Amino acid sequence: MRRSPLRHPELRGMVPGARPTAGGPGEPRRARPEHGDWRVETNISPADAEHMSAPGLLSRAQLRTSYLDEGSLPLTAESARELINPVRGMARAWRLLLSLVVLLPLSVVAVFALMIQIYHARPVVELASFWLSVPVWHTLLGGFVLLVCLLRRELRAVLLFLYVVGHELTHAVAALLCLGKVRRFRVGLDGGFIETNKANFFIALSPYFVPIWMLLWLLIFWLINEFHPSDEVQICLYTGFGFWCCFHIYWTLWVIPREQPDMIENGVLFSSLLIFLLNMGMLIAVLAFFGIITAEGYCSDFLYAARRMMHTFADVGELLRRSL
Repeated sequence: MRRSPLRHPELRGMVPGARPTAGGPGEPRRARPEHGDWRVETNISPADAEHMSAPGLLSRAQLRTSYLDEGSLPLTAESARELINPVRGMARAWRLLLSLVVLLPLSVVAVFALMIQIYHARPVVELASFWLSVPVWHTLLGGFVLLVCLLRRELRAVLLFLYVVGHELTHAVAALLCLGKVRRFRVGLDGGFIETNKANFFIALSPYFVPIWMLLWLLIFWLINEFHPSDEVQICLYTGFGFWCCFHIYWTLWVIPREQPDMIENGVLFSSLLIFLLNMGMLIAVLAFFGIITAEGYCSDFLYAARRMMHTFADVGELLRRSL
């Protein structure tokens, strides 16, 4: 069955039903960029500029679709150059190897260690005083406030705009931390982008594991609490913490399945596992703050789960050797 060529999300925007914007007289109609479309200046290197251009992204998206559907999509010149590019191919091979050998086992071990810690924390979690404490109660209240806001269409649009601003702002801060320059910054309900002269996986993936609004909220109210401590400040601190923490989790899970260029350029498996591990670290820090788990206990259970996994792999390898 013949299908029309796939359009990459970068070329059509993120909002359902979004239409291309028209330029001035005589200019072609162009589509709006999506969230996380951080653009690299063409003067860094011709190869990288071509690799990160919209035609390059489109050709690679077409190629992936042909693999999945076995359709009759044409192989363009850009796709052919992508296949024979030894540098890109070697970089992707190393990232795939790193994902399968290091990041995937670490993710499994981290999850098992967290499950063990939560099981040991049952005596604490079962206490009513734990749930009625000011930090836990108002953090849950902040998450509930976010849920109510998401159910309202108008408020959801405001939250989406805040996410886009925070997403691109995190890209910009990461670029500055990497000693890069931000030449252009654009945000809107249909997406956003920045232009920078730096390109690495930290700049690309930082919005997915750095909850910038939550960090700003904690910083502001921590300073207020230092100079004017009060119960009201504590309540605002924990309620906002729950709101922005759930905000980060919700919009990160919402945007990742939408084929972000940030993740495609760094490898979907590599990016997903790295984002998962770093967000797991944030979750562990939150649980340790509320006293559900302890850092020492988690490290001990992590080492225990890692040893069990190594023993399991050794047993499987021994069985395979005997069967051969």
